[in-house]
Amino acid sequence: MIPTWQRTCTMDISDKCTLECPTCLRQGYRKRGEVIPGGDLTPERFEKLIHYFKGFSFCGQISDPIFNPHLAELLKMCKDNHKSISVHTAASHRKKEWWNEVFDANTNARWMFGIDGLPYESFLHRKNQDGEHLFNMMLLAKSKGIKVTWQYIVFSYNEDHIEEATELALKHDLVLRIMASARWNDTRKRRDPMRPKNKKWWIVRPWESREGKDD
Repeated sequence: MIPTWQRTCTMDISDKCTLECPTCLRQGYRKRGEVIPGGDLTPERFEKLIHYFKGFSFCGQISDPIFNPHLAELLKMCKDNHKSISVHTAASHRKKEWWNEVFDANTNARWMFGIDGLPYESFLHRKNQDGEHLFNMMLLAKSKGIKVTWQYIVFSYNEDHIEEATELALKHDLVLRIMASARWNDTRKRRDPMRPKNKKWWIVRPWESREGKDD
């Protein structure tokens, strides 16, 4: 049994997202004609959980947390109750005024921004994303003393831009997290044009299907 003070909870706090990332679980639901499950976490429901965990991670698997209309209040609840909180986002469809509000609600929160590649090219994977706007909002958060991380998943279109991204991160004193992907274990994606040429950016999981031969 994990003591209460050591427990953390990862939560999908909405059912909405404006992005159309090709391999997102949302696309599977849509292809099957199914409704995206879930809904918006309310402050009333969060109140029932907040005392049982030392911290929370708002990291959507089928949604983006910025579309929960109560996000600022949820962040403030974490601050008032001395709970750690991280927010993972890749969507950009919010105005600067909104970002100011949620950042100010809890400057102790940690934010991770999914910008896969240089800001101008991230939309090639994060369909509908304005990567340059999101990058600027990441800088806005940092200007408020908030701890931010730039998450960069490697694809074919950005694998040769890592050095440039590193220089950009150093320029703005950002934490840059370069990530390989396990999606290439799926044999149906062996010839996916998004797959990096360099195999160091493939995560191989032996228990997953690896049928056929690599190129």
